[in-house]
Formats: sequence, structure tokens, C-alpha cells
Amino acid sequence: MKTYLMTSPSFEGEVEFVYNDLDLLQGFDSSRALLSEKQQVWILKNFPRELLEAEKLLKDNPAIKFYELKTDITFEMFWSRYNEKVRSSKKKSLAKWSRISKIEQIKCYQFISIYEKSIQSGVYKKYAETYLQSELWNN
Repeated sequence: MKTYLMTSPSFEGEVEFVYNDLDLLQGFDSSRALLSEKQQVWILKNFPRELLEAEKLLKDNPAIKFYELKTDITFEMFWSRYNEKVRSSKKKSLAKWSRISKIEQIKCYQFISIYEKSIQSGVYKKYAETYLQSELWNN
């Protein structure tokens, strides 16, 4: 079983796609995305059922991000994805990361794109350690 997340500038949030061991689409979850009815219908009618075909389709559209969600999210994966290295403390962030459960780490990691899209113009992104401390993904 493989899980992939798709993000795009054309909608907020992310769509989750689950593929079985044969790389066939088993299902998708759009509950963490703000999709128009037209976008939902397009996914249902046109999104490829085979993983290889989905990757080919999305490769032709670089604005759409499609990446595998690892079930074990490491601190280095979080640190790289959050990408606020200049103003954040890696040591403090690692300490906070180590105190949260594996499930919370996955939620935290998945929520980064939603958080980034919610930041208003002219407002700085939270330090990584503040993001972890505030647990925004649970709001």
C-alpha cells in the first residue's frame, strides 16, 4: 500500500491517493482540500487509475506536486519540508519533534502545505519550533 499527496496552486490543501500493491488506485480522499465541484468531477472521471500513468500525467504539469507520503516521517524530512532554516533553531525543533507521537508527526508534516497557504501576505512563517509547539494541525 502506498499513499501519495497532491497539491496544486489551483486549490487549497491536499488530496490523498492510495494505491494497492499492484500500483492500482484504491481510493482518494479530498477532505483536506478545498476543491470546486468541477475539480472533484475531473478527478473522478480523468485521474489515472494506475500509479505509473498518474506520475506521467503529473510530470507534464510542474505546478502540481505529487509525492509519496512516508508512514515514518523523520525529523530531517520535516526540517527539509518546513524550510525555515535561517530563523528557526534546529536543536529546539528537534527537541519538540522528539516529544510528539508518530501519529502527530505525520499530521504535523501533512499540515505544512495547508499552513503555508494560510499565511497572509507580509506575515512571516512561524519558527519551526513554534509551529511544532502550537500544534496547528490539531485546530
